[in-house]
Amino acid sequence: MTARPSTEGEPVPSHRPARWRTAAVALTLVVGLPACAAPRPPRSPTPVEQTPERLRDGPDPSPSPGPASAWSVSLRRIDHEVGETGQLIVIPDERELRAVDRGTGQERWRHPLDGGYRYVIADGSIVAGDNDGDGVEVLDALTGATRWRADSSQDVVVQGTVVHARECVGAGTKATCVIIGRELESGRQLWKLPSDRFARVSDVTLGARLPYAPAAGRYVVVRLSTSARAATYTPVAPTTGRAGAGRLPNRAWFGFAADDLLVSTDHDPPEGDGRCTVSIASVDARTGAKGWSGAVYSGRREDGECAKRLAHPRSGRELIGAGTRLVAVTADERPQLVDLRTGRTVWQGANAGVPIDGDDRSVLVRDTADTGALALLDLATGASRWTAPDPALPGTSASWRSAVTAGLVAVSGAEDERPMVLVYEVDTGRQLGRFPGWLAGAGTDWVAVSHAGTGGLAVDLHTF
Repeated sequence: MTARPSTEGEPVPSHRPARWRTAAVALTLVVGLPACAAPRPPRSPTPVEQTPERLRDGPDPSPSPGPASAWSVSLRRIDHEVGETGQLIVIPDERELRAVDRGTGQERWRHPLDGGYRYVIADGSIVAGDNDGDGVEVLDALTGATRWRADSSQDVVVQGTVVHARECVGAGTKATCVIIGRELESGRQLWKLPSDRFARVSDVTLGARLPYAPAAGRYVVVRLSTSARAATYTPVAPTTGRAGAGRLPNRAWFGFAADDLLVSTDHDPPEGDGRCTVSIASVDARTGAKGWSGAVYSGRREDGECAKRLAHPRSGRELIGAGTRLVAVTADERPQLVDLRTGRTVWQGANAGVPIDGDDRSVLVRDTADTGALALLDLATGASRWTAPDPALPGTSASWRSAVTAGLVAVSGAEDERPMVLVYEVDTGRQLGRFPGWLAGAGTDWVAVSHAGTGGLAVDLHTF
């Protein structure tokens, strides 16, 4: 991908003809992946200290171009993305969830949680699962009241209006386990399937973004295993538990459903492969009929190593796309959209680049998986809507985050060795704001920015 920034540092709309997806805000480092090609010449990294203390102890940042915050709230720690439900903004604090009024920041409720947790927003509910696999609690999103809880649920996954989990009686090799589906609102058991203690429902869904539960599909995919049979990916109807005939071997990476397809991916290139190959297999979920199998590519980081993932790990997405169409990279390192039903390339980008984020309308591309300028492509056609300069923060930084929504694109950046949040209008690329701090969440017309505050951290909400 070739960036063409303006002299003012603003995005440049593109006029090229058309040719033609567990986010969190914890400051964790990305582990390097094995190289699958000769490294490219290194570029000097942008030195940004990745701690709130740097912002707290340094000189005051320059005024923020963009709207002043609508409100600010204090918190102790933020390990997950800020979310939205109705007129409420959900703030995930260290040991509690809080909901505040979107317009005023006034607290509406808070709910304490034991230990570490993960949460998703789903159809008027908030589902909080224990990080150690010791139970799930479902809250009414409007009031914060507990609707139900199940203390024995492990590896909780929410899709649509069904909560899926593994539940076991006993421990170790003597445990008796089931995969279970429960109604989101009431906790009523809908179905259960016998399994062993290693079975789980896949939490990978094409196009899904944390902290929101994906819409219900035809199937959920269960890595189903019993003591007598090797693990396989099995498609299961989410409301009845009825298994389709399709099966695929358990692979090291992802198993997911794409409409009526059961799909598995292996992102580790074969030995001697220098093209960052991602192998894909599919079958008809209901009948088991063999579908398309083939290869796409993951693109590279600046050092030449394979990215392996098809979206940046801190975008809140595992896969970019919609329906049966998946965003990936071509063998010659251009973004592409592939139809998983046929293997046909719907479009390929005019320039080299690596997809790092996106939604059901847009694909955000960077020169490499972790560095370089940005471009926003149209998901349906691959046409470039606009480009923007390098945000000056590598994707390997613990501060890197991104979000693509129906109304805006937000990315982490750096300025004078300080973290910044850069916000662009999705249709035009016009820069809407530049705010000191860390990207903590985004919606259609808002971003949440965390920064050092009095006695801890604070989150500001900026609306556009």
